[in-house]
Amino acid sequence: MATILRHQRLAFLDINGKYELFGNGVTDWTVAGNAKTAEKQYVHQQNAAGGLNGYAPTMAITAEAFSDDPVMEYILDIARTWDIGAKAHTNIVVVDTWEGTDTARVAVMQPVVISIDNPGSGPSGEALAVTATLTYSGDATIGTFNMSTKTFTAGGEAEA
Repeated sequence: MATILRHQRLAFLDINGKYELFGNGVTDWTVAGNAKTAEKQYVHQQNAAGGLNGYAPTMAITAEAFSDDPVMEYILDIARTWDIGAKAHTNIVVVDTWEGTDTARVAVMQPVVISIDNPGSGPSGEALAVTATLTYSGDATIGTFNMSTKTFTAGGEAEA
């Protein structure tokens, strides 16, 4: 049994139909499941019964801005215009590189909405700090990702 390290789970952002690696400048991305629960307690019961209705996941991103990175440029462009339209709505693919082969890594494609928390600020003399939240929108699609061609295939093998 081997420990799975952080760098073995990668995320790719869909930028105008092309998947780009979420990496340069990103110092943290943390997913929160945000479980949606419901409780019922009837008059004859001492304790309530709970249930799970669904999830409302988000991915919080903390980054240092890089001018030559397509993902950072895309996020900075959203921040610059406070875009809430088409640019803010895209997809990510999260790839587990320890599963599958180079041409068919286990992956999940998820529609997201990017909202900007910090559009770029910070102390003097340090890298421009950017924080954003990717709110998952709808259902995920399980599939595979070809690391060479950066192609996602729903439910099946990615082509070589």
